Amino acid sequence: MKILGMALSALLVASISGGAMAQTSPPLTEQSLERGLVNLGLMAGHAFQCMPEAERPAAQSALLAFNSILIAQMGSNAAFRFATSFGAGSSHEVDRAFCERSLADWRRHVQEHRLDR
Repeated sequence: MKILGMALSALLVASISGGAMAQTSPPLTEQSLERGLVNLGLMAGHAFQCMPEAERPAAQSALLAFNSILIAQMGSNAAFRFATSFGAGSSHEVDRAFCERSLADWRRHVQEHRLDR
């Protein structure tokens, strides 16, 4: 579980910094973690909207599992922050011109941080 928590922290730092990691990571504060959860949730919601219908059930299961990990590792407030941001990101029509990049970014995050297990 500790390794999973470290991977989760790395993912949030990547979300805070926009994916471009500098040589030194920004300090992890409660505020920066919240911002990372919001960014990650919005990114996931946008990617979900861009997914073909056939992929959505598996993605939904993976996102629910990720939210369960958040509850276990960071508490219910963190899981709530991610879930509400996901809802915001997936509740409106998306500009399809950005879907290819959005899906590629999301899938890269999932692979790099092993969120698909």
